[in-house]
Amino acid sequence: MSQTQSKAFESELRKSILRFGIEGLTEKQILQLVKHYEMLCKWNQRFNLTRITKPQDAATLNYAESLYGARFIGEAKTMLDIGTGAGFPAFPIAITRPELDVIALEANQKKSLFLTEAKCELQLANLTVKTSRLEDIDCGGYDLLTCRALDQAEAMLPSIISGLTDRQRLMLYCVQDLLNRLTSHFLMGFKVEINQIPESEGRLIVIFSSGRS
Repeated sequence: MSQTQSKAFESELRKSILRFGIEGLTEKQILQLVKHYEMLCKWNQRFNLTRITKPQDAATLNYAESLYGARFIGEAKTMLDIGTGAGFPAFPIAITRPELDVIALEANQKKSLFLTEAKCELQLANLTVKTSRLEDIDCGGYDLLTCRALDQAEAMLPSIISGLTDRQRLMLYCVQDLLNRLTSHFLMGFKVEINQIPESEGRLIVIFSSGRS
């Protein structure tokens, strides 16, 4: 990618961070986010990792939205990002929350290869890439589950939510329409906290937790 595109992204990222009210990022962390974007654009020329690559769109929709979710992590020590794709929200959160153990779960081999390369390049000791399908792993050992762009989300999310233990939460990045469809036929006995994403009329971060606690 060109130096101009990289500089444009960095500028837009800094602006988005300010507009979203995201605080506490160091210069090193911002440069790590820029490096992830540079790698993403390079790999995206060979593999279809994401359709969002323009500097302003990527800075706002991929990175700032992912970072905004970090304020809802609470006291979680472990996070499983289900169907992380190109690494959202796993990578931005891992970069800015080094005390959190982040597992980026991705079944697609090509995407998983990119994630592994990016982890090594960015030297993220607190991030682990796991190449597996959701149904082949045990989600019970993680404090926080996250999901942003899961394939077949409407079909898979009910079982994910119903499987939450008393100490677990799910942080779902979604649109209002998906939330409406989910809540129309189940979720009795679960707590639902809805948070509007800045600069968006329909995008939400929804926190699900067991009502038994």
